[in-house]
Amino acid sequence: MSDGPVSDILTRLHSTVVTRTDGDVAHYIPELARVDPNLFGVAVSTLDGVVYAAGDADHPFTIQSVSKPFAMALAIEDRGLEELLSAVGVEPTGDPFNAVTLEEGTGRPLNPMVNAGAIVTSALVACTDRDQGSERIVAGLSAFAGRELDVDEAVLRSELETADRNRALAYLMRSMGALEVDVEDALAVYCRQCATLVTARDLAVMAATLANAGRNPITGQQVVQPDVVMYVLSVMLTCGLYDFSGEWMFRTGMPAKSGVGGGITVVLPGELGIGTFSPRLDRQGNSVRGVAACEALSREFGLHVMRPRGPAAPPLHRRLHGGQVRSRRGRPARERAVLAAADAVVILELQGHISFQEAELLTRLMEQETSRWLVLDAARVEHVDPVAERLLHATIDHLAGRGVTVLLSGPWPASLTTGTNTFTSTSRAVESCEDMLLDEAGMPGPDEAVPLTANDLCAGMSTDDLHQLEALCLALDLDQGDPVPVGDDDGGFALLFITRGVIGMQSAPEPDAVEDQITSRAAGSAVSSMAFEPTTGVPRLVAQTPATIVALTVRALERIESEHPSVAATLYRNAAGAVAAEYRWSAAENVALSR
Repeated sequence: MSDGPVSDILTRLHSTVVTRTDGDVAHYIPELARVDPNLFGVAVSTLDGVVYAAGDADHPFTIQSVSKPFAMALAIEDRGLEELLSAVGVEPTGDPFNAVTLEEGTGRPLNPMVNAGAIVTSALVACTDRDQGSERIVAGLSAFAGRELDVDEAVLRSELETADRNRALAYLMRSMGALEVDVEDALAVYCRQCATLVTARDLAVMAATLANAGRNPITGQQVVQPDVVMYVLSVMLTCGLYDFSGEWMFRTGMPAKSGVGGGITVVLPGELGIGTFSPRLDRQGNSVRGVAACEALSREFGLHVMRPRGPAAPPLHRRLHGGQVRSRRGRPARERAVLAAADAVVILELQGHISFQEAELLTRLMEQETSRWLVLDAARVEHVDPVAERLLHATIDHLAGRGVTVLLSGPWPASLTTGTNTFTSTSRAVESCEDMLLDEAGMPGPDEAVPLTANDLCAGMSTDDLHQLEALCLALDLDQGDPVPVGDDDGGFALLFITRGVIGMQSAPEPDAVEDQITSRAAGSAVSSMAFEPTTGVPRLVAQTPATIVALTVRALERIESEHPSVAATLYRNAAGAVAAEYRWSAAENVALSR
């Protein structure tokens, strides 16, 4: 990506740092000594797959020790953490990358970032022989990079020919029982790993994969599990730059890993990945320009993980109660009166990432509630950490003991919804509470008939008026899932009085499109089909339960207007009152939702 302020800053930074000419290329591997020392590339990858690059960011070079944290991740993924820890420690050494420093008595290397530890770690990656081990590691590195990587065979030969120190380390560890495989096999796998070709762009994407909890931001592949990333970043933070790790952390403040090929990969967890390449090394074997570029990026963008941050977004977006919002079920006036008097539901709309800090606050807020039902709406929640799940689950159980029932709506983790009342939307959760309240108040259930005399639009009609109206209506019985016809040959249906069951209005024509439901109406209320498009049937009326409707056609309504004007006037007056009541409620609800 070449446009925008991030690209401009990266280009400016590159032009500043490229003037550094101190340091020298690695000479102990002949092929590395031939690299152009003036090459310099830098790249930054976001967690949605956008990569900003400057300079020689696409020039290939061998990954060398930058491969170590990724091999560590593969070893944990394949063998488990405990098996890795039984073979390799996680303590910083303060020594150079090739130091002969082993744990006294066991020969165990001190961490996976020094050569001794990296040799053992690579041998732990699941395989039956050296070829399979090499294939697994190169394939794993490729998954981190989001593309197929190759091996520089010339560099590989050069490394194997000059691997005396690594060979000595391996024999020493094998003699002490720390390395269980054949020395030459272990070196073959490790050196091929180090000779894998990457670019600064690749290193940025590989770092972003770690920053993204193990998921590659470009391919979407989950390369390793999030817990594995946590352990790898911990070791990168303390050991990634050998005897420069402390100062690196002090100045740059991000987990990183360097290599004598000139590469550095840098991870800012949850935000981005950085990759740099410049072959000029300092006395510790770290890229001079790479270190300078990362320090400048950290200052420019405020990337230090220990920098003071403002307070996180609160986990509670909004608190609502039953007097402010209701379900999408349209109910007759007598039912609305019961619900208004009860006001037994509280809704907590949650948001963002819920970890321990957010969950601890939520548990306190939940404990303060005394309503009969408490709905936790996760529609705006991005992620729930396992520790947050446990805290919320314990609070739900505690509230149940106090008589407060918690309902979950939205995409909650399966482990939290087990044994809990769960709904696809807050409207459905509230609707279930409303149904229980109405049942307790003796209101008719969905399978009970509600005569026209109890319908809101017929309020105030005399017995004769009702007889006149019924004589001109057509009764229709519907099974659950049946579409409600919007008309017949007599001008279509003007009004549909619901006398039994529930009728739903959907925005999609498919009868099973539950989540496209706009609203529904219960027995005792009415709907008009004149607003419906007869050719497309959208919105669509569907019987949510077995239902009976009493339909008044357009022609019949015209007869009522001319022959029974008092009946028509009552219908229109009640319809206007119903519309006004809906408007008043909607206006009040909009005020509550806008806060």
